Formats: sequence, C-alpha cells, structure tokens
Amino acid sequence: MIAIGTSVLVLRSASSLPANELDSQSKLTFAMTLFLLQGFVLEAWPRGGTRVQQESGASAYDKANLCSRCTFYFFQPIVSLSIKRTITVDDIQNQLPEFMQSAPSCETLEKQWYKNVEQTRSRDGAFGQGRKKQPVSLFRTILQVHSKAFVPILFFRTIRPALLYSIPGMLSLFLAYLQDAGTDNAKSFAYGLFLAVAISGAALIGALLQAVSRQYSIQRSLQTQVALTAMVYRKSLRLSPDSKNKSTTGEIMNRMSIDAQVWGDAILFLSMWVSLPVEICSAMWLCKWCISRQYHVRWSFMAGVLALVGMTPLQVWRARVYNKMQKDKLSISDERIRLTTEVLAAAKVVKLYSWEAAFKQKILNIRDRELGALRRLGYIYSIMSIIFTSSTLIISLLTLSVYATWGGDGFTEGKLTPQTVFVSMTLFSMLRNPIGALAEATSITLQAIVSTKRIEQFLLLEEVQDSDVTREPSLPESPDAPLITIREGTFAWTKSVPTPSDGEFDDDVDDRTPLLANSESEVNESRHHGSTLENINLSAMNKSITAIVGRVGQGKSSLLSAIIGEMYKTHGEVFTRGRIAYVPQHAWILNCSLRDNILFGKPYDHNRYERILHACGLEPDIAMLPAGDLTEIGERGINLSGGQKQRVSLARAAYDDADIYLLDDPLSAVDAHVDRHLWRNLIGPSGLLKDKARVLVTHGIHHLKDMDKIVMMKGGCIAELGTYTELMAEHKIFYLLIKEYAIKNRRQSVSADGPPSGDASAGLSPREEEEEEVRTEIDPSIVTQSELEYDDRSSDNDTLDTIEEQVEVELGATGQEVSKVSKISAEAERDAKGKIIETEKIMEGSISLETILVYVRAASYKNAALVILFHCIGQASLIGTSLWLKYWIKRTEESSGDHNGDDTPAPPSLKLFLAVFTLLTINYVFMCMLMIYINFVIARIRASFIIHRDLISKLLRLPASFFDTTPLGRIINRASSDIAVIDEGLPWAFDTLIMYFISVAASLIIVSVSTPVFLLALPAFMVAVLVIQHYYLHSSRALKRIFHVSKSPIFQHFNETLGGVSTIRAMRVQDRFINGNVTRIDANMNAHVAYTYSIRWVEVRLQSLAAVVILLVCIAFVFTRDTADPATAGLALSFALTITQDVNTLVRTYCDLQSRLVPVERVNEYIDLPTEAPERLPLLDRTKVWPPKHGAIRFDNYSARYREGLDLVLKGVSFEVQAGEKIGIVGRTGAGKSSLTLALFRMIEAAGSHWAKAANQNESPDDSGDNGGEDGGRIEIDGIDISTLGLVDLRQALAIIPQDPILFAGSIRDNLDPFLEHPDHLLWTALERAHLKDYIQSLPGGLSFEVSQNGENFSVGQRSLICLARALLRKTKILVMDEATSAVDVETDELIQRTIRTEFADRTILTIAHRIKTVMDSDKILVLEQGQVVEFDSPNVLLQRKDESLFYRLAEQSGEV
Repeated sequence: MIAIGTSVLVLRSASSLPANELDSQSKLTFAMTLFLLQGFVLEAWPRGGTRVQQESGASAYDKANLCSRCTFYFFQPIVSLSIKRTITVDDIQNQLPEFMQSAPSCETLEKQWYKNVEQTRSRDGAFGQGRKKQPVSLFRTILQVHSKAFVPILFFRTIRPALLYSIPGMLSLFLAYLQDAGTDNAKSFAYGLFLAVAISGAALIGALLQAVSRQYSIQRSLQTQVALTAMVYRKSLRLSPDSKNKSTTGEIMNRMSIDAQVWGDAILFLSMWVSLPVEICSAMWLCKWCISRQYHVRWSFMAGVLALVGMTPLQVWRARVYNKMQKDKLSISDERIRLTTEVLAAAKVVKLYSWEAAFKQKILNIRDRELGALRRLGYIYSIMSIIFTSSTLIISLLTLSVYATWGGDGFTEGKLTPQTVFVSMTLFSMLRNPIGALAEATSITLQAIVSTKRIEQFLLLEEVQDSDVTREPSLPESPDAPLITIREGTFAWTKSVPTPSDGEFDDDVDDRTPLLANSESEVNESRHHGSTLENINLSAMNKSITAIVGRVGQGKSSLLSAIIGEMYKTHGEVFTRGRIAYVPQHAWILNCSLRDNILFGKPYDHNRYERILHACGLEPDIAMLPAGDLTEIGERGINLSGGQKQRVSLARAAYDDADIYLLDDPLSAVDAHVDRHLWRNLIGPSGLLKDKARVLVTHGIHHLKDMDKIVMMKGGCIAELGTYTELMAEHKIFYLLIKEYAIKNRRQSVSADGPPSGDASAGLSPREEEEEEVRTEIDPSIVTQSELEYDDRSSDNDTLDTIEEQVEVELGATGQEVSKVSKISAEAERDAKGKIIETEKIMEGSISLETILVYVRAASYKNAALVILFHCIGQASLIGTSLWLKYWIKRTEESSGDHNGDDTPAPPSLKLFLAVFTLLTINYVFMCMLMIYINFVIARIRASFIIHRDLISKLLRLPASFFDTTPLGRIINRASSDIAVIDEGLPWAFDTLIMYFISVAASLIIVSVSTPVFLLALPAFMVAVLVIQHYYLHSSRALKRIFHVSKSPIFQHFNETLGGVSTIRAMRVQDRFINGNVTRIDANMNAHVAYTYSIRWVEVRLQSLAAVVILLVCIAFVFTRDTADPATAGLALSFALTITQDVNTLVRTYCDLQSRLVPVERVNEYIDLPTEAPERLPLLDRTKVWPPKHGAIRFDNYSARYREGLDLVLKGVSFEVQAGEKIGIVGRTGAGKSSLTLALFRMIEAAGSHWAKAANQNESPDDSGDNGGEDGGRIEIDGIDISTLGLVDLRQALAIIPQDPILFAGSIRDNLDPFLEHPDHLLWTALERAHLKDYIQSLPGGLSFEVSQNGENFSVGQRSLICLARALLRKTKILVMDEATSAVDVETDELIQRTIRTEFADRTILTIAHRIKTVMDSDKILVLEQGQVVEFDSPNVLLQRKDESLFYRLAEQSGEV
C-alpha cells in the first residue's frame, strides 16, 4: 500500500514539472514507479498452491492475497460458475471472514455494552439523586467497539478524495496543453500522453481505493448487524415477565429484521461525515484555483460556498423532521408486524370464526398509517431535492454568474474560457456525488440512530433474576432432603405490587362457600393488582408425586412458573436441587422430526428411546405417521392432535432424564384410556418416572388417591395441603370437591347402566347413601364387588395391551427380523414421505418481465411515464446548461479575437447568458422536485399499498394446508423484510436507474459527437460493459435470492424460540438455542457477504473500463491537438469523466434493481397461490333458505384428506343428525374426530372435489392427478350441499369452541366481537352466561381491558370461557365443541356443560371430548375409528352391546362403566 501511495505521489510530482524538464525526468519517473510497484506485485503473488493452504478452513477472503483482495479476483470462480449454472448454497460456502462471524462479533459488542451499562449505573449511583442521569448509549458503544476499524476506513476515505480531485487539476493542465497547441508555449507530444495516462491512472487507482474501502466498511457494518441480531435473540431469552408484556413477538422480530438491518451499511455512511467535508472542501478549493488565478478576484468562488452554506439550515430542519417521522414509521411497522404475526399464527381459528375480513381491515388500517408516514417522508424528499439533486447546478449557476459579471479586473465582466468553465463544471459534477451521498448519509445516520435507540431500549429491558431461585445442579446427598423448597413465598407477574398480606386463609368462610358460587371477583381483583401467589410454603421430596388442584385461575400454573423462576419473587425463598424438566400446559413443539423433538439435543439411545415411546403411548401414533418417528412435525405441531403434542412434550421431558419433573396439566389433552396408560407407565407410582420428584397440575380427580401430597389452590394461596386421606378427613374444600363430583359421576353411571347389582348402599337413607358414595369413591378400602370386577377387567384390558395390539396391527408385525439393508431403504423411504415443511423455493434465471410489470402496474403506468418524462426534461436542462456554456465561450472568443473591421462580431449579451442559464437551472430544479414528488409521494405509496393489500388478502384466503406446510417465519419474512424493501429500496432503485441511464446515454452522445473517433471504440466499450454486466447479473441475482431465502430460518427459529422460552429456561438449554441462532445468522451473512463481493467485483471492472475510455478520449485529443477545439475537448472530457461514475452506477443499479425486485417476486409468489373457495356464492336452489333455520346435518359417503397426495383422513363417512340433537363424537387419537369438524367448516374439502383440486398448490384445478375419478361425497345442512355455499356464508352460520382457546392482542371487546356488531349489554350477557362477567368487571377498563399477546394474561381455562362467550354471541343453529373443556378443571367443565344445556337447548351440538362422561348425556354417540364411522346410536344402546361396542370399551377404560 505504501508502494502504491508513493507511486501516485511520484506521478503527481512529475505532472507539475515544466515541459522542458519533463523529458529529462520522465525515464527516472517511470523507473521509480515500476520499482515501487514491485513490492505490490510481490505481495500480490497468488496464494493457495500449497497443500496446507488448500486444506485450510479459512474463508476465501482470508486466503486471498493483496492483489486479489484489491481486484476481488478471489471471487472470480463463483462469478464464472454463475454463467454455467445457477449458484446454490453449497457453491458459496466459507465466504464469511472469521472476524465477521456472529459468535465473536456478539461477544465483543455484548461485553462492551454491559461494561458501559455497569459503568453508567455506578456513576449514577455515585452521584446520587443530585445529578441528572446520563443514559448509556448503544450507538456510542458500537463506535467504541469499531474505533480501531475506523482508522483504515477514514484513511482510505480521505486519501481517495485527494486523488480523485487531482483529476480536475490534471484536466486543467490538459486543456491548457490543447489551448497552447500551435503557439510558442506549445508543449511536447509526450507531455500530452503523460497527462492522458495520469488522468486515467488516477481514476483507476481511485476506483480500487474506493472498492477496498467500501468493502471493508460494509464488512464492519455487517459485523455490527450480526452482533445486534444475536444480542436481541439472547436478550429475548432473558426477559422478565413485565418485559415480555412490553415486547410482543412482532416487535422483537422487527428489532432483528428491520432495526438491526439498518446497520448493514451504516459504518460506510458514518465514515462519510469525515470524508465528505474533505471532498467538498477539496472541490471548492480547486474551483477557486481554476476560476480565480488573481488574488483580487479569488472571492468570486465564495458565491458557491455561500450557496452551499445557505442550504445548511434546510439540512438541519430535514434531519430533525426526518428523525421524528422515522420513529413514527418504525413504531407503526412494529404494530403491523405484531398483528400480522398474531393473525397468521392463529390462521385456523380466524378461518373457523370467519374473521378474515375484520383482521384484514385492522391490518390495512395500520398499513394506511404506515404509508401516511412514508408519504410525509416523500414530501421531505421532494423539498430536499433542492439540496441533494439540484445543488451542484445551483452552485455552478451562482459561481459562474458572479464570475461572468464581476470576475474581471476592477470588477468588470470575467472571461469564460474552456479551462475555467469545464474544469469548474467537472468539479461541480463531481460534487454531485458527495452532496448526494450527504443526503443518503444523513438518512442512514438518522435511521441508525433511531433504530439503535429502539434496540437499546429493548436491551435495557428488565431481565429475569436467576437469584430468585437458588438452583443446585446436583441432587442432595441426603435422601431426606427435599428437591423443591418454597418458604413464605410471594410471587407476582408484575413487578409493582403492594406489600403482601400475611396470607392467612379464612377457613370458616372457604369451608362453607359453595364451590360454584360467583365469589371469584373479589379474589381476582386483589390478585390482578397485587401478588398472584402469596404465603406459599411447599416442598417436594425425591421419588414423590405432588398434585396441584384448584379451580380455573387460582394459580396452579403460576406455582410451577414460580418454581422455575418465571415470576417475580417479592418475598420468601425458593430452592431447587437437581435438573428440571418442564412440560407446559400448551405443548411446545419444534419444527423438526418427531424423534428430534423428543431427543431435544440429547444423544440417541435406542433402548431408552423405545422405553419412553412405550411409556408415553406414542407407538400407535408413530405407526400411523407416514415416516414413523422421522416424520417432520410442522410448526406448532400442526400435524399432530392436541393429545399427541402433549405426549411428545412428555416424552421430551422423560428423555431428558432430569431429577425434577414439573408437569402442567399434561393429562387434560389426552383420551381417557391414554390417561390411564400414561399414569401407569410414566407418571404414576409404578411409572418410568417413579424415582423422580414430580409436581403435577391436574384438573382430574381420578388419580388423586395415588398422590403423595396434594396442594389445593384457592385465590393464589395454598388453601389445603396434605395427603389424600388427610384432606378428606378435614372435610373442607377438597372434600366438598370430591364429594360433589363423586355423586355426579355415580348418578351418571347409574342413569346409563341402571342400578348395579350388589349395591352396597342399598337401603340407606339419602344422607347415608350420599356419604357412602363419597367413601366408596375416595377410599380404596371401601369398594363394591362390581367395582372390584371392573378393576380386574380394566387391568386385564388396560391400554398397555391395547396400545401393543394397535402397534401390532398397524405395523403388521410378523415377528420376523428385518435385514439391515431393508431397514435402511425403508427408513430412507419413510424419511421422504415424512417431509411436511417444503423447502423454500429459490427462483432461477432473470427476473421476469411480469415481475417488473407487477410493480409498475401497482404504481400505475401513468405515474411511471410521468417520472421518465420529467427525468428526460430535467436531464435535457442539465445538458442544455453545458451546451449553452460552450456556445457562450465560443461567442466570447469570437468577439474578442482578431477580426478586421466590421467582421468582428458584437460581444454577447451578459443578460441573455444569465437569463438562459438561470431558466435552464430553474427548470431542472422544478423537474427534480416534481419527479420526486410523483415517484415518492404518489407512485411509491400506491404501489406499496396495492402489493401489501394483495399479499394480506391472499394470505387470509389461502387454504389451511398452506399454513401446515409453510413456517410462520417464512411468511413473516415476506410481510416484514420484503415489504420494507418494496417500501424503501425499490423506488430509489428505479429512480436511480432511470436517472443514470439517461445521464449515460446523454454523456455517450456528447462524447461521440465531440470526439468522432470515440465512435470507433464505442462498440467495443458497449460489448465490454454488457459482458461484465452479464456476469454480474447472473451471480448477484442468485446470491440475492439465496440471501433472502436464508433469512427465513432466522425468523422461524426466533419465532419458535419465543414460543418456548419458559421451557428453554427451565431446562437450561439456552446455549444450544443460541448456537442454533448463530448458525442461521452466519449462513445468512455468508450469502450477504458473497453478494457484496459481487458488487465490488463489478465495480472494479467497470471503473477500470471507464479509465480506459478516459484514456482513449485523451489520446484522441492529443493526436488531434492542432485542430481540436478546446471548448469541445473540455465538454467531451467533462462528460467522459462523468461516465466513470455513471456507467459504474448504472450497471450496479440495474443489477441492484434486479436484486431489489426479488422481494416483489417472492411476494408475488404468494399472491399467485390458489385460494380457498369463494367467500360468497348465491344459492343454487332458490327454494332453500340460508342461514339454516333448523340445523339438520347429513354426511353422505364423505371422504377427505388434508392435502392432495396424502391418505384419506375420513373414509366414506355417512350419518345423519336431526335438528336440535346433541351428538357426542368419540374415538381414539387419530380416529378423525377433529377432521370431521374441519370438514363441516370446509377447512378441508371433499376428496376429488373441484375445490380440493383448486386449492392444491402443486397442480392446476383441471389436473386430476391420481384421484381423477374419486368421489368424496357431500355434506348437507338443512338439505343444502355446503360445497355450493360461499365459505363466509357457511362459517358465519356455524359456531365453534375450538380445542385451543386463542385470544388476540387487543381489548376483550375486540376478542368477543371483532366486527363490532353487538352492543355492550349483549357482550356482558354472554360473559355472564360464560361465568366470566364478575371477573371481567374486576379488571381495569372492563370490556376495554387489553388482552396481551396470545391471551397470556388469562389462564387457559379463562380463555376457554371467553371462547364460550363468543359462541353464545353467534345465534347459529349449529355448535361444534372440539375438546373445548380439555384444559379446564372438572368444576369449570360442569359450568360449561350447564351453560350449554340451557343456552343451546334448541341447537344442534356436535361435541368432541376426551372425557367420556362429558358426552354421556348426548342424544347419540358417533364413534370413529381410522376415519370411518363404526357406531352411531344413543349411549344406552351402545353400552348395552358391551364388548361388541367400541364406545363401551372406551367408556370402560375411562371408568364410566
């Protein structure tokens, strides 16, 4: 580098020598230059020839020598490969330099950040309250970390302008050389050639310096980006409860996808604040030197300086306004992404309720506000175009006008010469880049400040305190020491809580208060504003099982959260000894294979794995999966039932082999026979976990007698604590609960089967009979003979045997061993069949014309034409100023030349000159403002609105199968990052392309007309440009696509992580997930860095080509120096020097436009996907009435599958439901129960039907495939075939209480009635009937109370009751309950059943239930097995069939008979 710099100085010194000394010094100069460049050549000798170098794991950049790094030749193999075939991810492996990898980058920045945080806190603490606190700054921290990196960046950024602006100085010498030709002062031919080589050489070396400095700056910028992204991810794993409430998933993802991404090139623009003043000052000084050779007129250039200074207030105003607007825009973007994420994550529920229109309108309303902020920014751009687009022309107008008016001796008119004008115009043209860069630097700097502040606020959020729980990783030495201990514990979900009370419990009141009384409001009100749990004293011994019971919302799940440190501990102590495994109430499933979900990063142990599969009852489920345990599980376990997800979660915990197991109601989501199997083989006293400490939250009462300890929660306190026998003996709350439901269960059993023979309670009085029933239910020593017989039967026929039989049937086991070869081939086939998440498609080839037209149509052809027209007019005005100056110079020279007599032309009018010059300048300024206004205020907003509207509209209309096979992170990538590029990057790319295309075309015309010899080189020049562009386009386009696709796994993994933070922290596996995040970020950055290499590759080659053009033009004028017109030469060289930047920018902008069109291509890919059936259709039979008036349902030989190509999940289902009948739907896991309800709502279509094919993403509606002749049957409601109805018409006529109670962020009112169709009094009535009115009234704001994301500030049971209230509001004749009560306690279940019996008495009800007793009072029972109807009759009839009935066996296994 020293050699290059010294060579440049030698050449510069030689150019300033007098002509008579040049010949004697030229040989020495060139010899010195070659000698100095030897060092560069030797250092740049190619590397990689040795075996060690070839086998090195270093990146391609790290292996490259200096020459290769400066010219980016090390990237040539990938560029060349892109011409032969499409580049893949494997082709660009190992491009990321070691210093840019996310792990070291994050650790460096994070270390400095926390150091600054601690220093700030220490300083604030030292000064106390008397001094204003100075907040820690993440922006300053980033600058601190990169302080050393700024040294070479600033060195290059300041050296390059000095070299760049030496070109106009040499141009001045060159024009003087042409002017002196044929005079006594004429210089030698060699002198002219020397200047030609010097000008082109300076341009070339400047290009290399620019490429190297830009790449180094961008690499440091990307290093900051990856560090911030990793820091946001790590911070999200440490958020406290309050912090999680303040930051939704969408907002946190925006910190990664938008805020951190701003730093992708921020350091490059930050360094400009040092280099740009150098460039501008150098240009202005050279302008002064060129215009004012005499001291008394040197002030004339000050007019331009004053013009530049005069624009500064506008720049300050713009910075202040832009900063505020950018904050507003990003805040609105957060809100939009949050809502979009929430809606798409619950797409199934949104479709079931037919709420697409409501949520679409909400998203679009937020989008309107976001576009309003963008529109205001467009106004700013159009105003500021005066500075950033027109400033160079305004400066040249003022400078040359002042010089022409007062630039002569004694303030007379100055003489405009080619040397003066065109050197100045060249300088002004060069000023356009730094002044334009000043605009971009201002924008990027402000964006970086705003975005960094947002990340800073997130990083400063409160973290969970590990000290709240004292964790000992190993088991205590003493077997009598408890593994869990809580002493006087008080816990809250919010930090600011009042002082806890003494926690005393009023035994008299609670003992005598009916359990079903509405006394919940007072308890919940105090808990909502205060502590959630108070005065908790609890311990759990090793090898023991502790049950936590209580009503909905009493703090059962919160108690487990307190043990794992997920709540604020305001008082007391918590100790855990040993490793913890946690099973949350809502199973957290990863998007990977079933096996990987269970292994959870642990090594595979076949024997242990098989034992756990058996204990969790997963063997029959695995047998049904297409690829067994290698089947890929979709996001959120989309292809598993609720029970299967919960058992996978249990299997994961069991495989972890922890010491403490915290189980949050895992049995509620499984069928009764599976419940018994799990209890016997996994959780219970004889299960696989019998030697572990287990704490089980449960809503069932049938396992309580096997518990070592029972904790009864009431109002956030432990109401009762003891063994089963002790609590029953106390005759308090627990006793009343068991008594009430034992009697109800017994009465249901009697009503179903009749009086059992040998009833021990026969002949007793009603009071004695009741007490006997309680004792019989709860005391193992007091049982009837019939119950003993039942226990014997159930033990003989328990689910272990049933499951083993199912496995044998499903697998077709023959007892014969399978060879290793057949196993491997079968496993490979299963792996292919088990793939559910499709690999994201990477488009190949060039961006299609249709993709371009999608954006242009969205912006409108009219607006596009106007933008091009105003660009052309503006460019014509700009060229006109140069031509006018040339004409004026010629007239001036003619009037002042040697002419005889009357032949001397009259001197030109100064007023005319200034008037035309001013008119052209004003026209250019006006055209720029008008063009930017149309582009950024009208066309951009219109295009962004239409594309986003079409995307959201299509996403909400896509079939449910799309969300089964597409990760949410991949979809959100489209709605966030891709839409951001369409909003911000694409309009600038189009604008820049048009501007530079017109500019280059004009420059080529001017140079060709001025220098006809250039026409000979023009074809070769164009061919060279097209070849370079061809190579670059192929590589950059493919790399940009890989870059975009590699983003989706980051968002997907991040979204997945946020859903399971509690599990990750409880099981202490943060490091593994952080490593997963690092891997994905590095893969994305590897593609990004490769893309930047391709940019630098083309930049160096185009700049080299431009240097050749300059050399050819200069040499042409040297050879024709005797006849060349200096004014023409000045004009030609001025435009030729402009080409140096413009051609480079044009090609890069064209290819960059192709890259920026990739988001349009990706968004349009989703917009073009086939949708569900139409939302509304007219009735085919005009005699029929819709919505239905009766509610009769008929399935006629109905068959369906989830997606084309999969097996049928319903096979020839036929049954009929009369209006008003109550139907219970039962069956084992995977029998097709939920599929039946999905079919009723047309979430899945009849097999072989038109809409089933139309919604298939892989084939056209007319392509029947293998199922061309398949008849999927039909479903009728009140005699109307539902396939002839619009989906909105159908779904609005049905009501459902789904299995997963989903709430959305917003008010309770919005969650109940998103269309705002009902008055508040009806909402309150629905809440009252759902037994939630008192609780909602106790909340601040009532119906306006804000529900947090996913309803996390409500318990699962409370969410189920809100879903019940939704159903009550819909006055439909058909209600579907899909395991709606699985997550609530038996008492709340009874409340729901009571409400259903009274409020839905005249409606048709289809109930899917795990608890057989829930459907025992149904009019009929529909029994499904493997997608087929095996029984359909009343419960009494089915139970009388005994062992012949599958329903009887299911009821027997669940203890109902």
